[in-house]
Amino acid sequence: MARILVIAPYPGLKDLFLQVNKELKKEMHVEVGDLHKGLAIAKEMEGHGFDVIVSRGATARLLRQHCNLPVVEVKISGYDILRTLTLIKGYEGKIGLMSYFNTIQGADAIGTLLDMNLSFFPINHEEEIEKGIRQAHAEGIQVIIGDVISTSVATRFGLNAILITSGKEAVIESLEEAEHMSFYTRKEKQEKALLTSIINGCEQGIIAVDGDGKMIFMNEQAERLFATRADQEIGRPVEELHPQLQIAEAPIAQADPGEEVVMLNGENIVIRKTPLVTNKEAGEWMITLQEISRIQKAESRIRYKLLPAPLQAHIHFNHLVAVSETMHNPIETARFFSKNAFPVLIYGEPGTGKESIAQAIHNESERKEAPFVFFNCEAYSEDQLEIEIFGLSGTGEKQGIFETAHKGTLFIDAIGRLPLSIQAMLINVLQEKKVTRLNGEHPIPIDVRIIAANARNLQLEIEEGNFREDLFYLLNGGEISVPPLRERKEDIPELVRWFIASFNVKFGKQIAGIRPEVMERLLQASWPGNVQQLRNTVEKLCMASAGPFIEEEEANSILDRLFAEANTRNHSKDRYLDIAGKTLEQMEKEIILRVLEEENHNQSHAAKRLGINRSTLWRKIKNEEIK
Repeated sequence: MARILVIAPYPGLKDLFLQVNKELKKEMHVEVGDLHKGLAIAKEMEGHGFDVIVSRGATARLLRQHCNLPVVEVKISGYDILRTLTLIKGYEGKIGLMSYFNTIQGADAIGTLLDMNLSFFPINHEEEIEKGIRQAHAEGIQVIIGDVISTSVATRFGLNAILITSGKEAVIESLEEAEHMSFYTRKEKQEKALLTSIINGCEQGIIAVDGDGKMIFMNEQAERLFATRADQEIGRPVEELHPQLQIAEAPIAQADPGEEVVMLNGENIVIRKTPLVTNKEAGEWMITLQEISRIQKAESRIRYKLLPAPLQAHIHFNHLVAVSETMHNPIETARFFSKNAFPVLIYGEPGTGKESIAQAIHNESERKEAPFVFFNCEAYSEDQLEIEIFGLSGTGEKQGIFETAHKGTLFIDAIGRLPLSIQAMLINVLQEKKVTRLNGEHPIPIDVRIIAANARNLQLEIEEGNFREDLFYLLNGGEISVPPLRERKEDIPELVRWFIASFNVKFGKQIAGIRPEVMERLLQASWPGNVQQLRNTVEKLCMASAGPFIEEEEANSILDRLFAEANTRNHSKDRYLDIAGKTLEQMEKEIILRVLEEENHNQSHAAKRLGINRSTLWRKIKNEEIK
């Protein structure tokens, strides 16, 4: 049986291979890696005894160019194209398909059968993709269908993208083809055992010599160490490179010179001589050479012990769903604010997508090439807030969020939760455009665009004495109110469409749509957790779906629980917890989820009821421990 290495360009394809292999029972190992990451994995695994590599699309073609093992490509089948086009059918925007010519031909025929108007962007090489995406963008294309690299580039340019995921049929076909290919290449592989033995030590300098002590192979590391080229040295006695490389005249079974340390061009080099076991009578040897590691000098400009990496904004306005007029207006307001540098206040219930709008504003602004830094005030205690916001000098020095966001956008969520003492410090930073770290002496100039968000109107917080009026006016260069999902239910079908496309990639599914009865129930729900709750629900529906459509029978148990929880929430807060058969972890998740729902997803109030601090609750939610 062949040993098969699968390089899956996206995680869902790995899951599908593992699922299929439960039936086929191939000797198979699966790794996830796209393009050059996949190539690096394949090169690392080449020496682990695999017979053939299976991959998909541009990654497969790249592996075929650079790997010594044969490569089988998972072909995009007609079923794969049909499923993808069925999912997008009914979308009113302009749709483009970017792929290689054979895929374009198949999609053209299927698109005609489905009565879909598609634009095609054929490519012959990966280098043509960016040019094609630019052309598609210029032609007003809103959605790109294609493989991993084309959809990735499309997303980077602000277009929506749907990956053509591979189905079970294509995976089975590729594994069978890999088995056949392995059979015909195994004999050739055995004949190159000598070369394989040498390459196994490729991280070091390697020289192979024959029974007469003459060099028959030299790798690039050895060329570098001796400042020479292999073609100049092959056939020459090895001792001409260095006297201590000479192989002692002794029977191979007894000869083991061990390790020696020599000086070569000012470097200490460890030399080891090993007899090659492929042909003992020939007396071939492998000499490995390794530089003794020097103590690395510290970087002259290590600024901080811990440097928080700025978050990158991935959301563009084209990614935001606004079928409803209710959502259309705030998005247009956000577009207006993206053209200037005024601070912006965004209001909206938890889960409505305030951060997504902030990212879209950043990506449409002149600061789009600079950092986008997200900061949630509910995630930290008061002492932690000071350090995270303003930074710390001296022992344990740390860069604050204003320094991290320099020249970019700082999005501060739940700003209404800031203590009044920190609000006063924040006013000084915004007025002076300078920040001084805690325990620091020198102010640091900063250039940051502020977008702040809060669930509750800050005017009410001012009236109750919880928020400073002068800070409010510094932040309020303009306001955006994001409606809750219950007030924009026209957007639910479109949101569900894109959630399904995302989870198809994540779980290796090929779901083409959702039955009308299921959609009707989604439209009836009140969604107190808004878009985030809808996304979590669609994720569960996708996980439960076994076919090309989310069926009513599969969805009922999930949606029944959703409606039951809503009814219980409306009539009573004194619900008991059913602990029968549940682990401690499951009970903890249910308790936290229930308290969050009862507190309308206000994390500060929920943390207080649970007896934990906000940062602990935030970590549990961000780590997806709580769905």
